Amino acid sequence: MKNLFNKSIRNVAITFGILGLITTQISAEGLFDSPSIFDTPSTFNLNTADNSGDNSFYKSDGSLVIIRGAKDSGIIVKGTDDGMEQEYYVVPKDDGSKTFIYDEGLTVCDKNGCY
Repeated sequence: MKNLFNKSIRNVAITFGILGLITTQISAEGLFDSPSIFDTPSTFNLNTADNSGDNSFYKSDGSLVIIRGAKDSGIIVKGTDDGMEQEYYVVPKDDGSKTFIYDEGLTVCDKNGCY
């Protein structure tokens, strides 16, 4: 009976130890939110050649819009009497390369227009 009691106490202590470690890890999550020497710098800028004008966002109805290869793109939010209205714009590159817009279907744009 004494052996069973010792095992129960040991199991309870191990359980509380594990829960304590989990709790300290949850509290320590904020330590890694700020940049450190191990972080890779973010280079997401629509005007750099690194990402070639890639952009994605969600429309007000929840559908995803993906834009690849644009010179510039973004969202315009307008306030109306009925609430907020959202539109997006895409500016193709000047060099004539293709810009792909994945919305409800695929739209391809270049310097001659969109089709």
